[in-house]
Order: sequence, then C-alpha cells, then structure tokens
Amino acid sequence: MRGRAAGLAILCKRFAAILRHCDPTSFLNIGRIYPEIAPMEKRIDMHIDLLRRDEFHEMEFVSDIVK
Repeated sequence: MRGRAAGLAILCKRFAAILRHCDPTSFLNIGRIYPEIAPMEKRIDMHIDLLRRDEFHEMEFVSDIVK
C-alpha cells in the first residue's frame, strides 16, 4: 500500500511541477484533459478530508489507487 501511495504522490508532484513550468499555450492544452482527471482529483481530495477528520478507510484508499 505504501509503495502505491508513494507512486501516486510522485505522479501528482511531477504533474504539478510540469504545470508550474510550462508555457501558457501548453498550459491551456493540458487543461483539455481536466474532464478526464477531475474524478480522480475529487477522490484524492475526499481521502485527504477523511484523514483530517480521522475517518480514513485504508481499504477504500487502496482500491482507489489500484484503479
């Protein structure tokens, strides 16, 4: 589980770094994939919120990472 979570964290950091350093045209082109990644972003936000409230469900998190 930790390995997959670490892999997801690295992927998110790389994506954020690319967005910070790309030119405006590329940024707008990347924005076209937002509908595809929006559901995943919402699920990640949900897990972060559950962690803050001490209601985190490990198995649900693992099943989301596997997807």
